[in-house]
Amino acid sequence: MGRKRKEKYFNLEENRYGLFMNDNSFNLDIMYGRNYLKSDIVHIIKLHKIDVVKSVVDDLYNQAKPGDKKYFAPIEISVMIGVDDVKQEYYGKSQGGITRQDTGPLTIGVYLDELKEKNIDFDRGDIVEYNMSGKRSRYYEVEDAHVVTDETSQTIAGFKPYWKRIIANPVKEDITPYLKGDALN
Repeated sequence: MGRKRKEKYFNLEENRYGLFMNDNSFNLDIMYGRNYLKSDIVHIIKLHKIDVVKSVVDDLYNQAKPGDKKYFAPIEISVMIGVDDVKQEYYGKSQGGITRQDTGPLTIGVYLDELKEKNIDFDRGDIVEYNMSGKRSRYYEVEDAHVVTDETSQTIAGFKPYWKRIIANPVKEDITPYLKGDALN
């Protein structure tokens, strides 16, 4: 008659999402999203990581010129991509000089699981190769690698982060021969 009732300990902080989101439903949403990227959207970029060991740097600023940079083999990554509108820039500093037109910056969304599986991450200065039209690859330098992903906009229902946003700007044509291996020796 005098039975004690065992009450389960319920930690609100750890289980606050239990009604709407848990690890299983989160992983299922990620699986569906990644499948959608690979089967329906199919945006593939190539990430060219700089090999800092083989790159030749100058003594004064400890930086490498485009011709002295060496790159690892490119890695293909499935992403969601946005290309900003065309931008007109000038070579040099004067507004009346030779103009250069190229696409605007890329906004790249990539799943954290994709990066973890390929054991890769974006770093500032890396080169992204993207061919939107199928006619010509364009090259972009990573400006913002978005290291901190703990933002509500990059979560599902505020549960935990699952993607990151990378911003990359178009690079001049002087870098591309070294990526393609077309540079004169």
